[in-house]
Amino acid sequence: MADERRDEGRVEALAQVPEASTSGLTARPASMDGGAAVARRLQSLDGLLSEVVFQLDAQGRVTYLGPGWEKLTGTLGVVSQGHPLTDVVHGLDRESARHLLESVATQQVADARQELRLFVGGESRWVVLTARGVSGQPGEVVGTLLDIDSRRRAEEAVATRERYLETMVEVQRRMMPHQDPRDLYTSVVEPLGRVSAASRVYVFEMHRAQNGALLASQRAEWCEPGVPPNLEDPNMHGLPLLEALWPEQAADLMRGEPVQGLPQDFTEVLTPMLEAQGVRSVLLLPLHVHGQLFGVIGFDNCREARPWGPIEVNLLSGAAGTLSLALEQRNDKALRVRTETTLRRTEAGVHLLLESFPDPVMVHVGDGVLLSVNPALVQYLGYRDASELLGRHVLELVREEDRSAAQLYLGQALEGKGAARAVEVPLVRRDGETVVADLVTLAVVFDGTPAWVTIARDFTERKRSQAQLMLADRMASMGLLAAGIAHELNNPLAYVLSNLDFLHATVGPRARPLTPDDLVECRQVLDDAREGAERMRQIVRQLRVFSRVDDTREEPVDVHRVLDSVAQMAASEVRPRARLVKSYGEVPPVRGNEGKLFQVFLNLVINAAHAIEEGQSETNEIRITTRPDDGARVLVEVRDTGGGIPPEHLRRIFDPFFTTKSAGIGTGLGLSICDTIVTALGGHISVESSVGVGTTFRVALHAAPPGISDAHRGL
Repeated sequence: MADERRDEGRVEALAQVPEASTSGLTARPASMDGGAAVARRLQSLDGLLSEVVFQLDAQGRVTYLGPGWEKLTGTLGVVSQGHPLTDVVHGLDRESARHLLESVATQQVADARQELRLFVGGESRWVVLTARGVSGQPGEVVGTLLDIDSRRRAEEAVATRERYLETMVEVQRRMMPHQDPRDLYTSVVEPLGRVSAASRVYVFEMHRAQNGALLASQRAEWCEPGVPPNLEDPNMHGLPLLEALWPEQAADLMRGEPVQGLPQDFTEVLTPMLEAQGVRSVLLLPLHVHGQLFGVIGFDNCREARPWGPIEVNLLSGAAGTLSLALEQRNDKALRVRTETTLRRTEAGVHLLLESFPDPVMVHVGDGVLLSVNPALVQYLGYRDASELLGRHVLELVREEDRSAAQLYLGQALEGKGAARAVEVPLVRRDGETVVADLVTLAVVFDGTPAWVTIARDFTERKRSQAQLMLADRMASMGLLAAGIAHELNNPLAYVLSNLDFLHATVGPRARPLTPDDLVECRQVLDDAREGAERMRQIVRQLRVFSRVDDTREEPVDVHRVLDSVAQMAASEVRPRARLVKSYGEVPPVRGNEGKLFQVFLNLVINAAHAIEEGQSETNEIRITTRPDDGARVLVEVRDTGGGIPPEHLRRIFDPFFTTKSAGIGTGLGLSICDTIVTALGGHISVESSVGVGTTFRVALHAAPPGISDAHRGL
């Protein structure tokens, strides 16, 4: 994340290369002095960057690619020289990339950034593209490409796991009422096709011919719109499937292992058949009943020749295993060993899936008693064995002060038909340490009994990262206000020292005896010095509150005191631009944290000041208003008479790293952090703006309940 935040400043550095030199990069041969100088500068800069630097000419063609391009894509930069940069962008992202580059090339926007995929050497890779037009060189663009492939792949993997688990629950629910195998197949192919993004899903059953040969016939099929079905194709019935595969592929299916590949990866029997059906890649998963190959469930991709990833294959294999167990239960032999197959279905069906799930998972009944936990949960909570958790109540894993909120969440999960979610839930490890997790709870049928599966996604690192970002934003604000704070301290310090010098001279060792008038004057001087010291003490207190790292405690906060401190702290930014007007109503204390609320309102006031040009303080105004809202809430408004926010920016105003300010002014985190803080406190922040009229930010906060002293944000 830190690397991603640095690229904006680096693009600015590239854009500020002197015009003559920048021009030389594209208009003159590299052998000439100007172009060579620019090339040397860019190469020197490239050595300090984790990004790939590029430059485009007015036609969008690559004129320079940094040396990091080969590491990023595995191809030489000279291959792309003279070609449009969009040629190496993935087809799904190409149009938006072209629009972004045209926007900066034509100076419609100063700079822009976007996450997109490159497609080079037959592989795609996620990057952040940041671009900016070159001053004085119409149409030319400089920018960087930052590799974020690992982060995006990890995010996609987590989303895939959760999506597959929900589908597995749906598959199990659909299978329960069906007894006939063909009904079973029909009930599962559609949800598996949708979750896997396959074009066609089908089930083949194995059977013996009269001569004893093992054949396969298609029994069920699902196709996405536009893909022709094959169920009625005579070639799909009585197919010698194992003989049509390579020996090693057939052996894999017999052992219960998946087989996948492109059409050309199969034999001369299957390859033309797959190509005629428009198949570009295929995945085959075996169905085993009582240790024997009973059938195959297949997935065709008719859109692109891509392999199914390991996560997808593992989770789809779990679905095939669940279907196999359901077939066993409905088999005559399985009915004679009902106890064994019921146990197998419980332990090797849902339990097998949950055991291999990478995130912590627990299965519990309606009253909250734990029936099963997976190894990931045992490790996450620091236990040695799952037996230490089984039979305990779910609420025992939650911090004591948050159990009432957890009970409410469980009630919502039991009543709801879909997945119930809770964020930032503090869980207690075996050693007493606390970890923070997001929870998702789904209803399932476990051993024929209604139960619930709760998945825990660790939030501890993300929470630590949020705290670091908040602290970074505070320090950035402190740096912006440093000169004003020094001025605020210097004024009272000056007259405190002046008064002390006067007293020292008046009551010094060789001073004349003091008259009553002298004593009155000395007392007045002392009062003035004390007033100045008190002003400095208040400023120091505000700095301590604002920079405090420990932000976990919630308590009743006097919002007017916070706003007064903000007004004093931001005075140096506001004074040259506008009059600051306070319009306070009668409001109760709010539930929150003084330092966090200070950060929220300081960001809003500084943003309001920066929306107004300097030198117009008499005609512009920043107004802070407080009033009760719906009885149990307090509404704070920060209104300015600045230039306003364009409608196209309003929908992104709270996005991380989005900023309309010039490079070097603001981090793009301020409003995102405001939204995070206010939402975490149970409040709401909104914005209204009209271009040329001004902007109003509204923050709604909950009034503090009577007697509250230390509440913790959890469920």
